[in-house]
Amino acid sequence: MQLIRMIGVAFLAAGFTVAGLLLPSPARADPPTIADFVADPSVSGASLSPSGRYLVWVAHDGDRSDIQVRDLQEKTVMVLTGGEARESFGGVYIDWIRWKTDDRLVIGITRMEVRRSGNRDTGDIRSYRYGRSVLSMSRDGTSHIQLKAPDTKDTRPGEVLDLLRNDPDNILMIYRTALGSLDVARVNILTGEAEQVLTGHRRVLDYVTDRDGTVVGRIAYRRVGQIEIMEALEADGSWSEVYRLRRNEIRDLPDYEILGGTGAPGKVYVAVQPEAPEGDDTTAAVHIFDFTSRTMGPAIWQQPAYDVTGILQNADSGELVAGCYWADIYRCDFLDPQDDAVMSGIRRFFGEGWSVSVVSQARDGGRWLVRASAPNNPGELFIFHVDERRMEYIDAVYPRLPETALGTMSRIDYTAADGQPLFGYLTRPPGAAPDAVLPLVVMPHGGPEARDYLTYDTWAQFLATRGYQVFQPNFRGSAGMGRAFAQAGYRQWGRRMQDDVTAGVDHLIAAGLAESGRACIVGASYGGYAALQSGASQPDLYRCVISIAGPSDLVTMLRWVWTEEGANSDSYEYWLKAIGDPRDDRAALDAVSPIRAVDDWRLPVLLIHGEADTVVPVSQSRDMERALRRARKDVHLVVMEGAGHSRWLSRDETRVLSEMESFLATHLPAGGAGPVPAVDTPVSAD
Repeated sequence: MQLIRMIGVAFLAAGFTVAGLLLPSPARADPPTIADFVADPSVSGASLSPSGRYLVWVAHDGDRSDIQVRDLQEKTVMVLTGGEARESFGGVYIDWIRWKTDDRLVIGITRMEVRRSGNRDTGDIRSYRYGRSVLSMSRDGTSHIQLKAPDTKDTRPGEVLDLLRNDPDNILMIYRTALGSLDVARVNILTGEAEQVLTGHRRVLDYVTDRDGTVVGRIAYRRVGQIEIMEALEADGSWSEVYRLRRNEIRDLPDYEILGGTGAPGKVYVAVQPEAPEGDDTTAAVHIFDFTSRTMGPAIWQQPAYDVTGILQNADSGELVAGCYWADIYRCDFLDPQDDAVMSGIRRFFGEGWSVSVVSQARDGGRWLVRASAPNNPGELFIFHVDERRMEYIDAVYPRLPETALGTMSRIDYTAADGQPLFGYLTRPPGAAPDAVLPLVVMPHGGPEARDYLTYDTWAQFLATRGYQVFQPNFRGSAGMGRAFAQAGYRQWGRRMQDDVTAGVDHLIAAGLAESGRACIVGASYGGYAALQSGASQPDLYRCVISIAGPSDLVTMLRWVWTEEGANSDSYEYWLKAIGDPRDDRAALDAVSPIRAVDDWRLPVLLIHGEADTVVPVSQSRDMERALRRARKDVHLVVMEGAGHSRWLSRDETRVLSEMESFLATHLPAGGAGPVPAVDTPVSAD
């Protein structure tokens, strides 16, 4: 498929065609290794210059990362600068790249050096040095200017707030002063000169700018560490509260999310969740918020079934041109019918099951940088030449994971016991016969206000290449499908949410795709809780359980959040609504806490947890392991030193996949799925 996409495609008015070609599909070799699945992307941070002539990205090759610029007109590539970094010892990390003008780039860099005992990857850290830099660099790499806010250290220069698209020489940066105030400065990218333009205070977390780069609002704590609020800047320089934000690590979409500045001063596009489910108005919609009048306008775009997750704007005027959302795949619906027809043609070019997003645009809209991905393709980059209706292949993001080596994914629709329509996704091994009944891994997502999609998933694909089929249900309580669906999971941990997972497994069994007792359940975070609760309540349905960073005792979990975050914190308030009150609902919470069911436990359990987890404490897994051992049950606990709740180092990801593979091979062995035959595949589209 990648070879096919390297050929320019001529789009026709009513669609497009691809010249008939016969290209052999290679036979499947050995499955990808764990190292292939945890490898960094080969390219990242790609974006088009304002004119659309140049493309910049970071190319990764082992420990080496280089900034490269491609001239799309001259077909040349220039390597500007780079650095090396080893995961356990540090080095130079290129964090991000932005175009300021066609001739100038702004770059964020982190430098970290770690000394370890015995100079070993796993040795104790003896000392470390850490610093950050913001650089202005010419397109050809000949000129470097260090950018920093006034009176800041070289290693803590502040952060870029706004690139000031209509000011070619300056940017805005935010920075902490010696007194802890978060201030705003204007910094010249050609000279490095900086001046303070706005004074804040210690409670300020961030600022909001409109499309012209004017500061119009800020996010602050009402009290340090507690409720966050949005404030608007008044004409006299004072600030007034606009609304409160609900922001914490367990919500997939906050009630208000700023999407970008409109073409009008002081106005921004925001995604807004309705205050309460009312009729069909249950999904997050795009509104315009006016910081001058402090008013929220009516919804200007909304998808009836799914929450808005982003927008596409006219690169020059800022006008809203498309609303984007996750259905099964990622989609952007264009407001202009002609533009929407073009996007429909692009989607037909890639085929069913592909998600297509516009990463960046030339300012005149003539070229789009497009990323396309599918369940069996982690991503490829293209340049779409709008006037020519031509797609130009750029590169694969994860070349070590070819499509032919990965499994196929399909949507599964089913119905809960109470009649609620539900759906999930089933990934089957590459080359598996359609009627093959394979061992099943059930993998409920975390969150729980998150969801799964018809897209590439590392764990699902890893397990599929090992001979398993993987089912990912979107149970009630999942995000992305409106407030009502998410709230239907409130106080339903271990109850309705658990029943929705079971209903999906029962559906697969009834459809002849799976067998009762030939399945294991695997999950992380909330999914880890669901896995444990399945072991407690449905030992006849599963053979084994893997819980990664999952809560095991809801009462002690809630008490921990209360201690860490505070009784008045937004996090604790959310948990009370989502799970229950540890005082008033103690009996009900104990009834659905897996740790209370260890005496009757029958299934082998693998527990994995990061020692430095600040979302679900490692004590939740340690207490579960201790209780199971006392009850003389089959349990194994893996604690990853220094690892948090997510965003693990590759060595931690490697260990998780390795432990999962070994545990499943013991308790749910799977045979090979068989090779994919080599055939000549005609390529066409209509």
